[in-house]
Amino acid sequence: MEWIIATLVIALGLSIVWGWRQRQIALQSPPPPPQHDSFSPLFHAAAHAFDDGVVLVDADRRVRYINRQAEELLNLSHTISIGQGLITLARDYQVDAMVEEAIASAEPRESIFQPLGRQRTLRLRAIPLDDGARGALLLVRDVTQLSLLERARRDLVANVSHELRTPLASMKLLVETLQSDPPPPVAKRMLDQIAQEVDAITQLVEELHELAQIESGRVALQLVPAPLAPLVARTIERIRPQMDRKHLQMTTDVPDDLPQALIDCNRVGQVLLNLLHNASKFTPEGGCVSIAARVITVGDGSPPPPGLPPSHAPGQWLLLSVTDNGIGIPATDLSRIFERFYKVDRARTRNAGGTGLGLAIAKHLVEGHGGRIWATSIEGEGSTFYLTLPVA
Repeated sequence: MEWIIATLVIALGLSIVWGWRQRQIALQSPPPPPQHDSFSPLFHAAAHAFDDGVVLVDADRRVRYINRQAEELLNLSHTISIGQGLITLARDYQVDAMVEEAIASAEPRESIFQPLGRQRTLRLRAIPLDDGARGALLLVRDVTQLSLLERARRDLVANVSHELRTPLASMKLLVETLQSDPPPPVAKRMLDQIAQEVDAITQLVEELHELAQIESGRVALQLVPAPLAPLVARTIERIRPQMDRKHLQMTTDVPDDLPQALIDCNRVGQVLLNLLHNASKFTPEGGCVSIAARVITVGDGSPPPPGLPPSHAPGQWLLLSVTDNGIGIPATDLSRIFERFYKVDRARTRNAGGTGLGLAIAKHLVEGHGGRIWATSIEGEGSTFYLTLPVA
């Protein structure tokens, strides 16, 4: 910011010198044609070279200069802006009051501003000129992305804190009870519960680390042609003990003659395991879970699978689906289930556990293959999760 101010001050000084020189020339030559403004070409070039918006106002807070960037950021027109009061252009009394205060106090002032009708966040900094006697220089910077990142950081901290609070509080209570020297059977049960809470915290940390690695692009997929049927069979064997405990019926429809998929087998297996784990978790005892696969062609005019995203790339794809007859997902939550830490109605799923990161990780992994993942659901009847993978 300091180098911007210094450059503009130098440019203004040169502008004054240039103006004085022009007046000297004018004494010896015919009057020149009227100029659009009194600023030198050097000042115009310097102001337009900045990424930030530049607005010059006089002591009465009327606009005397505005560069192209400021016009775009504030949604203004140069021809309309010159000579207008700042409050008329900004349509925000706080901005006008900030500049007025900067001029009156001869001290820089800064504030955050969101223009009416625009999804933007701007940082405005007012620097008085000549202790405010000549008005102020207003620098305008688009900080929309920084604001979004800051909001995401706050949400992440809040969610992690929430997810850690429950197991840590439980562990504290269990440790305090153990310190009272309970009977051996009770102590053993409590130690088992502590171990479960430690596992939950470990899972949260591992999934956070994995999601950070994936989002930063540091996870490279090892894409090779591979059949889906053996991969699905191995994944079902891993989840079967969990399904057997709830007496769930598992059915598969993955033909052996499907074309091979171009995939990272470990990562796709991870996605399928997460979907089957969720299906098992939210399906009542004695329910049904199924997994199926088939070839689809997107963009050829044939009926698409339910819920296919309109932006899906055309061509031939392998479509996998995991269906359950569990509690289902409310329609209001369906569009958000792939967000980090998002959990559907915590009151309904309090005993289900989980970190809320599994589907976010699955989304990144599937999209890393060029495919898409989405879900359809009817609350109280069940859900179907779909994912597409490229044909080798």
